[in-house]
Order: sequence, then structure tokens, then C-alpha cells
Amino acid sequence: MSTSTEQFADVSATTLLRFATAGSVDDGKSTLVGRLLHDSKSVLTDQLEAVEAASIKRGQEAPDLALLTDGLRAEREQGITIDVAYRY
Repeated sequence: MSTSTEQFADVSATTLLRFATAGSVDDGKSTLVGRLLHDSKSVLTDQLEAVEAASIKRGQEAPDLALLTDGLRAEREQGITIDVAYRY
């Protein structure tokens, strides 16, 4: 029989993902992270609705999942990512 500490360690090991990405400008790093968050069902409904609305406002047909990581106004206006720290 495992202790509660061992059970907690088992759960933490299976649900925590540390992810780093690197690349040049416009390689799709933020889009990749946004897609992983979306596909893993880690995005709240209101966040997804906000991304969809912002994408439509920009004239895009599909949701721009990179917007999930671009929280600063300057990032959204310029279409760039300056910094990302995303935790659940």
C-alpha cells in the first residue's frame, strides 16, 4: 500500500509537463504552445471565446491559438510574443 505522499508524487509526475521551445521569429512557437494547451483541454471556455473573438476582429477565419500566450497588449498589437509564463 502506498502512502499519500507517494500517491501525490505519482499524480504530480503524470500531470506536470515542463515545456520549452526555441526558434526564430514567426516559427510558430506561440501557436504550438497554444495548440498544446487547447488539445490538452487546458483552456477555459471564456479564454477560448476571447481568442475566437480577437481572431475574428483581426479578420482571421480560425482562432489564433498563439493569442493564448500573448497576454500583453503590445504583443497582441504587434503580433509578437515577448514573454510567456503559463501555469495551471
